[in-house]
Order: sequence, then C-alpha cells, then structure tokens
Amino acid sequence: MLLIQNKVVNTLRKLSVEQITRANSGHPGVALGAAPILFSIYNSGATYSVKNPNWFNRDRIVVSGGHASSLIYSTLHLFGFDLSIKDLRNFRQVGSITPGHPEYDVTPGVDASTGALGQGFANAVGMAIAEAHLCAKYNTDNLKICNHYTFVVCGDGDLMEGVAYESAALAGHLKLNKLIALYDSNNISLDGETNISTSENVGLTFKSMGWNVITVKDGNNYLFIEKAIKKAKKSKTKPTLIICKTTIGYASELAGSNLCHGKPFNMQQTIEICDRLKVNQIPFEVDADVYQYCKKISDNNLQKEKQWENVKEQYKKQFKEKYNELFGSNVEKTIKEINKMHFEKDMATRDASKEILNKIAEFETNIFGGCADLSSATKAIIKNDEWFSSQNLKARNIAFGVREHAMIGCANGMALHGGIKPFVSTFLVFSDYCKYAIRMSAMMQLPLLYIFTHDSIAVGEDGATHQPVEHLEGLRMIPHLNVFRPADAVETVAGYQLWLEQRIPVVMALSRQTLPLLKNSNANNALKGGYVIEKESGDKPDIVLIATGSEVSLCVNVKEKLEKLNINTRVVSMPCREIFNKQDDKYKHSVLSDCENRISVEAGVTNGWASLVGEKGKSIGINTFGESGSAQDVAELFGLTEDNIIKIVKKITK
Repeated sequence: MLLIQNKVVNTLRKLSVEQITRANSGHPGVALGAAPILFSIYNSGATYSVKNPNWFNRDRIVVSGGHASSLIYSTLHLFGFDLSIKDLRNFRQVGSITPGHPEYDVTPGVDASTGALGQGFANAVGMAIAEAHLCAKYNTDNLKICNHYTFVVCGDGDLMEGVAYESAALAGHLKLNKLIALYDSNNISLDGETNISTSENVGLTFKSMGWNVITVKDGNNYLFIEKAIKKAKKSKTKPTLIICKTTIGYASELAGSNLCHGKPFNMQQTIEICDRLKVNQIPFEVDADVYQYCKKISDNNLQKEKQWENVKEQYKKQFKEKYNELFGSNVEKTIKEINKMHFEKDMATRDASKEILNKIAEFETNIFGGCADLSSATKAIIKNDEWFSSQNLKARNIAFGVREHAMIGCANGMALHGGIKPFVSTFLVFSDYCKYAIRMSAMMQLPLLYIFTHDSIAVGEDGATHQPVEHLEGLRMIPHLNVFRPADAVETVAGYQLWLEQRIPVVMALSRQTLPLLKNSNANNALKGGYVIEKESGDKPDIVLIATGSEVSLCVNVKEKLEKLNINTRVVSMPCREIFNKQDDKYKHSVLSDCENRISVEAGVTNGWASLVGEKGKSIGINTFGESGSAQDVAELFGLTEDNIIKIVKKITK
C-alpha cells in the first residue's frame, strides 16, 4: 500500500509540472514540494463529494497560496472531480476551468478564490467560524446536520501577510478547534531564503495566539502528515497549525532554490523530474492503479454523503422550522416587512441602518456579523443578542477587534461556507485597510453587506485622516460591487433590499450626521439606482442637480431658491450609480432629460461623474484631502453649500 500512495503523490507532482511546462507559465516549486500535504488531506479521511462539490457538510479545503493551482487541479482530477485531462492541458488558457490561480465557481472542488497571499487563510478562519456557529445552533445530540473540518494549506508568504496573523489571532481567541492549518514551510520566498526578511519563530507565535502547533520534520512523508492531522482532529479547545518542513522544487535540479518558484521547466527537465519520481514519463498519462486508488477513497466519501442525506431527511421531519431556517429562504417576507417600516423623524442613515438591520434580524435568523471595534459608532449590532465566543457559539454578534482586513477576509469565508448572511462594519475611511478582501468578495460575487459609516467630511473635527474623499469612487471602480449611498432612512431601506435580493456584495455608505426625511424619497425608485426626487416647475429643466447621500437634501434646498430665481431645477437622487448605469436608455433619459446643464454634488472626488454630467456639466466635490474643523466650516471651505451651488448654477444657465 505504501508504494501506491507514494505513486499517487508523485503522479500529482508529474501532472502539476506538466501543466506548467505545457502552458510555459506557472509555479512548479510549490507543486513539487507541497504535493504530500494536499494528498494527506484527501487520503486521511477528508469529507467531500466528487458528484456534489458544494455538498453542505463537506470539509472545506482552502489552498491559500493560490500559485499552487496546478497541484490543486491535479489533486481534483485524480480524486474524480469533474476535471479532465483536457482541462489540465488547458491550464492558464483563456476560457478554461483551470485558471492561473484557483477561482471559486469556476473549478469544481475549489472552495475559495485564492492567490493574493493570506486571503485564503482568512477565508478558512471565517469558514470555521460559520461551522462552529451553525453546529451550535442546529445540531442535536442525535442529528449532526453540520459537522465538518476546515483545512487550509498555507506557505511562508501567507504567514508574512498581516491579514493571516489578524485572522489567526481571532481563531485562537475563539478556540476554533476544527480549523487545521498545514504550513508548507520551505523557508523560501520569491526573492530568496526567508531569512533575508524575517527571523520569526512561527510556531511560538501561533502558540502565543492560542493554537496547537505540531511540527513534521519530514514534510515529504505523507504518513507523518496524516498522523499530525489525526492528532489535530482530537483537539477540543484550539485550532492546530501543522508545520510541514518541505523542499521547494522537490526532485528538480533547482530543488531548495527560489529559482523554481515561478519559473516553468522545459520538456527535458520535466522528463528528468518524472524519471527521478519513477512515474510515467508520457505527458498527462496516468497509470490505472493511481486512478483506482483515488476512486476508492472518493467512493467511500459518496457513502458518507448518502448517510448525511439520511440525517438531513430525519432532521427535516423532526425539526422542520430549524431545517427551513438553515436551508430555506425567508427573503420575500423580510423585504415586505422592511418596506412596511415607517420613519417619523430625521435621523442619520447609520441610525436608520440599525433599525432596518434589526428588523431583518427578526426574520432572517442567520444574519451574523459585527464590527472592527466600532459597533457603538456604526450601530451595526443585533440588539437583544450576545457576543459570539467559544462559550456562546449561538450568538450572532461577533467582535472582530481592530482587524478590518481579517474581518472582511473572514466574512468572505462565512459567505463561502453558506448557511450565514454576513455583515461587516467600520468607518468608510478605513475600507482601505481591507480593500483587497472587498475585491475578492466582489470577484466571487458573495452576498456580503458592508456597513461603512461616517461617510463624508461631516465628521469635521476628526480631520483629514478620518474624512473619506476618494473612497466612494475607489469602491465604485470594483466590478460586481454595488455602492449605495442613501439620502435618508427611506432610501436606506432600498439598500438593504438590494443586499437581500442580489448575489453580489453591497456597500452601504452611511452618514454620522442627521439627515432630513425627504418628502419624495422612494425605496422602489431608489432601487433603480437613480431617480427624480424633485421635479422642475416648468416644462423642462434649466439645470439638473445630481446628488448622493447627504448632498441630496442640500440640493433640494438649493432648488427652492433657484425656482424663486426662475431657474427650473430638477434634483436627481443617485444612491447607486452602478445600478443606474445598467438601466435602459429610455429610463436614464427620463431621469436626466435632454438638459445639458448638469451638476453633480457629492462630498468626494469628482472623477467618476463625467459620464453623467456630460461635456457641458460640472462636478462639485472634493479633489484634495479634508480639513479639521466643524462640519459646517469644512463644508464651506470645499464649496458644499447652498450659496456656492447657486453661484455655479447661475454661471451655467446664463
């Protein structure tokens, strides 16, 4: 048996290097060095389904170093996922399901898009949080509807990234004992040996964060790794880091060198590697006994899935309400309820958000999330609930601490896991701390809710460091992300409805300061991205004012004064430019009209407004950093006042 298992490991290496050689692009070093690690996960009893890769109760397996993609694809192919030899041959080609770095919802069996180092580690922590929460909430003594492990393979580069350490600290604090990290420790990074940049004792660092640490001195021996995995599974109170000492580029002429990190081997070098590994040298040919061995393991997992399906059916009969909570949907009812909400007073949109979030939480029991140590300021907290902890895994509020990047990386993992509707929150200005994780949620089209408050220079005295100016536009540039900046409480409802309805993330940019309830604001219209909130008095407008958020009420006030000057003024509220741009031309024309005199007003950079205001239009905003002072004084400094807007309108409409 040992012979065939070694043969499977070496076949993984062979196929991985052959993909890279054929594409003349990729990272052979990690594929050759880490093959025993990935094999050990699947060979040591990992739970998965080749016929149903998204099976709810599968073990989650994340390879954080996505440059090991060829190894991932080789593993999935051998173990029987819907990934053919032809797919391996198309590695890194346009339109293939074997892209350069693994992508969620593209390749069967890939649980997360990874590549930017550290992100996958954070995703895995989020998956483990989701599993722990759902186990506590739904499992019974006799029926384990949610019961699995989360594995993450990480490397030296992953554990240099701050997001990995932020996440690891949180995982240790929460005692996520069903999280197992396998560290491919070869002491090499792209530029050379890791000692040129770090002398950290990773094991001691993880121990200090509340992790078990197991060291496998011979990371080329899968038996030792499997033994460590079995030991890790026995942990009751801690996550486990398994340090596997490996050799980058194993069996190649560049073994142990950074030169094989991202440099493809030529055909002759690949043949020589196969010769050293004692595997079939014919490109992309796999011996039958290798397939047979892997199929036996995968078939055993199909039996596990069948057993779980029986558990699921019993659970459905005995706990119908809980079953529907976990596997059903209550979205239509929830949307009806939030649309019934009546707001009677002016309020900051962060306060409106709090009311709406808590109304949703009454009906959507799997709402789960929290803030980066700012819940009292962002109001993003479920009232009458408690803090999620190792002692209270059922609670729906989680304290991420001052860890913005990990917060969103973990939330991505929660969304990937399923069974949870995650929300996260911080100040808009701090979204830069976690920009890449936001990008990843958009790329994977995960239904996250971002509650970003303190959305403008109205934070006043806190000064330039806390006044977001470029952030709205920066977020709008990310594909598959809806940035929603409501003008009042009614429009805030629309933003939440958007989140509930769509499978892409939504950013809610919310005010700290009180905003007036606008008499013509309308949630249904706001869902179109932009609409006429104040119509001109004459047959057609002389000027169209386009605004978002707190500047909408400013423009409404300006309209009243302009109309007295016989300047027919239309005010357009544009809470979500991305959605408005997707409307048909007829609707967009009905909102913006033929009028070429258009002014956009927003407390941020003006770069993105040109397409809406047109060549003759003008944008009023802030194209520099903010200033410390009262909200009123700062607004006056940057021209976000009624008088300045009126002055500009007069010039345009002469």
